[in-house]
Amino acid sequence: MIVLILLNALAPLAALGVAAAFLFSPRRHLLRDLPSELGERLGGLSAAARAALAGRRVLWVHAASAGEVAAVAEMLRRLRHEPSPAAVVLSTMTRAGRDAAQRLEGVDVAVLAPIDCCWTVRRFLRQTRPFALILVETELWPNMIEFSGRQGLRLALVNGRISERSFGRYRLAAPFLRPILARLDKVAAQTQADARRFMALGVLEERIAVAGNMKYDRLSAAQDERGRQKLDSLGWQGRCVLVAGSTHPGEEEIVLQGFLAARRKFPRLGLVLAPRHVERADGAAARLQSLGVKFARLSQDQPAPDCDALLVDSMGWLQSFYACASAAFVGGTLVPVGGHNVLEPAAAGAPVIFGPHVANTRETAEALISCGAGFMARDAGALSDVLCRLLAEPEFASRCGTQAKKLVRQLQGATQRSMDQLSCILNLR
Repeated sequence: MIVLILLNALAPLAALGVAAAFLFSPRRHLLRDLPSELGERLGGLSAAARAALAGRRVLWVHAASAGEVAAVAEMLRRLRHEPSPAAVVLSTMTRAGRDAAQRLEGVDVAVLAPIDCCWTVRRFLRQTRPFALILVETELWPNMIEFSGRQGLRLALVNGRISERSFGRYRLAAPFLRPILARLDKVAAQTQADARRFMALGVLEERIAVAGNMKYDRLSAAQDERGRQKLDSLGWQGRCVLVAGSTHPGEEEIVLQGFLAARRKFPRLGLVLAPRHVERADGAAARLQSLGVKFARLSQDQPAPDCDALLVDSMGWLQSFYACASAAFVGGTLVPVGGHNVLEPAAAGAPVIFGPHVANTRETAEALISCGAGFMARDAGALSDVLCRLLAEPEFASRCGTQAKKLVRQLQGATQRSMDQLSCILNLR
């Protein structure tokens, strides 16, 4: 393929471009471990990893980062309990994803994915010798798919999705993608809309099934008490709490304005603010200070007295705070990001508020609105209005939370449906 040859010729320049972009971004610290990661990025495995795979049947699973790794965790656990289970190599695009993969039951080797060019992918395939490759969500790397197919691997995509926004870009590359995506033996798509988009890009219709989103299977109403304990340490017992999760630049100001407007009617309302990327915590802190909001940082050992907001600057806490929420706002929706998982707070029984930019989670956002558990707020005023109604009508808010949990239960089961689709590829019982 001429286009694939061209992509491989440009791959070194693209890699340098990505490194330069990170160098001048707020996330530049991610480059500090690049020298130690280079071996894996070039398709290499450590001696320990090669020893762990020696003489075993190997399944290669590839996911983008920690969220996608979490989505397939239950599937990998179940595969480990199959008769004669294969050794699993799980590759990820990020260090956070690799760290999460190393903690999973059912993963024998966790590595950073090779750069998507022909020689690094072929080197990785020589060292791992897998019989099949399972891709997760939208990890449609041309060389990874093409050269795995050429070497006879069975190929599948699970939790497959293509957002409405990104579909336009994929369509521009459709003539190039069509023969590559035709190599996929199975696609377990999240929604009917995703399935239609995959077909439009060249996946054969008979190879596609709608299985749902495996991320929903890990959602639970079980409460992580760490969040409640932290809020109690701030003296917030009995206070109503707005939890704003996965927020982005540009929308934190809107959320704070809505929060402050609601506080004029409900002065004991507290805010838990969790930026999408914890390295942005200092920027979020500056916004809180500029608006005169007293706040504490989660990472602080000593609680700040009389604070009205808690800034979450550590990973792994958001779900435990959703369990304490009187209402929850899901970020990436007041700015054109496309939205994050609106069902995470729903699983905890919190009424869910989000903005209009929900391209990445449209079906679940619409489902929440339809069942009376979700509310779209286009600006700070609308956010304040919804929040005030929920706080003023606790019975209404309770019904919203009940409906939210019910919807989550209805949407679960995607892991088993996906495994049913994989059975012919993985020879499952």
